[in-house]
Amino acid sequence: MLERLEADVCVVGAGYAGLSAALRLHEEGRTVAVLEARNRVGGRVWTQPLSDGSPVDRGGAWLAPRHDAIFGLARRIGVSTYKTWVRGAHLLVDQGRMRPYRGLIPKISPLAVATIALAQARLDWSSKRVPIDAPWTAKRASKWDSRSVARWLERSGIRTPVARDLFEMAVRGLFTGDLDETSFLHLLFLVRAHGSINTLFSIEGGSQENMVEGGAGSIAQRISGILGDAVHLDAPVRCVSQRHDHVLVEANGVSVSARHAVISVPPALALEIEFDPVLTEDRIALYRAAVAGPETKTLVVYEEPFWRGMGLSGQSAEPGSVSEVTLDATPAGGSPGVIASFTFGPVAERVGKLDDGERRRAALEALSARFGAPAASPTDFIETSWWAEEWTRGCSMAHFPPGILTHYGPLLREVFGRVHWAGTETSTVSHGAIDGAVRSGQRAAAEILDRG
Repeated sequence: MLERLEADVCVVGAGYAGLSAALRLHEEGRTVAVLEARNRVGGRVWTQPLSDGSPVDRGGAWLAPRHDAIFGLARRIGVSTYKTWVRGAHLLVDQGRMRPYRGLIPKISPLAVATIALAQARLDWSSKRVPIDAPWTAKRASKWDSRSVARWLERSGIRTPVARDLFEMAVRGLFTGDLDETSFLHLLFLVRAHGSINTLFSIEGGSQENMVEGGAGSIAQRISGILGDAVHLDAPVRCVSQRHDHVLVEANGVSVSARHAVISVPPALALEIEFDPVLTEDRIALYRAAVAGPETKTLVVYEEPFWRGMGLSGQSAEPGSVSEVTLDATPAGGSPGVIASFTFGPVAERVGKLDDGERRRAALEALSARFGAPAASPTDFIETSWWAEEWTRGCSMAHFPPGILTHYGPLLREVFGRVHWAGTETSTVSHGAIDGAVRSGQRAAAEILDRG
């Protein structure tokens, strides 16, 4: 039976963008209906309890010091954060050789370090010339947007294979897609949105500094609790019809008549919604091009974080391997021990073609080579291939191929009749992060409130 609802605003998607929009509207006295295709809230943030109840994050998990929007939200609803474990040596694996180091850059040749530092300085310098609210208006936007990140990397001047591999992997990890298909202007915009390339790469003082007690999804769950019956799960939206004074949003089992709608799904998924009137051709071109890349996050769980007692931080890197990057993702209480292991872009696709047993064996062999024999015997092994998730299809955000931002960028936030757009891809500050998603939802809600 079809449930028919009326609300001031219908929000499509219960990730952090949609939930933030709904919460702001709810607090301002507007009635909302939130329609979510999944059987859970949080979107690309997904906290799952282990058998002992310990929370682990299968998706987005980390917050930077300047992520004021998500920190403010956490404080308001009573959720605390803690620091990612960084004490001890990090590890770089180079052709089977283990290189322990501390700080941001491994102990490779001084020339290689100097060329990486110079490349990063050039990125930061150029990014400051990108207007954060409209990167497509930069003086050199056309030139930067005609070039791929891969092409820029070829000419970056970074010396030695290990330095090139390490830097390429780090940049690829930001987008998770093929860098031949990612605009250099998008990279500059991303750097501008976070302040510096070092911020994006770093744990201390950077994008991976903080985690959420109870898991990053706990904030979404509490917001959902505040909204109560306004949140409808297992309700993928199929059609959005605009009329003179209202919008009709139709989903599996639910139909909502509202004055406005907020669409907060990943851009590519917007194409699976039938719009009446239809989306313009340029908007369709934008969403068709804005595709998120392959990324796998694997949580390897142990009774305790044994690597800490060995003087290791849990942070490691081996470009191109079945475990390209690892971080300590242990819950706030200190147990169980959790290593988060990542593969990005084409490497994730290649590794994903292995069968489940082969991937597990390869990952545990890689971790054992870095952290010793205890790494071979986890209590749990949880893989999430984000590009295979039906209602996500890529992580951490959509990347824009060359030519897209300068042609279609203004449409990312441009209102379409009574339809407003949210999602971390539409954010300026903290673009691509959980904080960006929150900001985008709050911005969409403000647009609706301003319209009365």
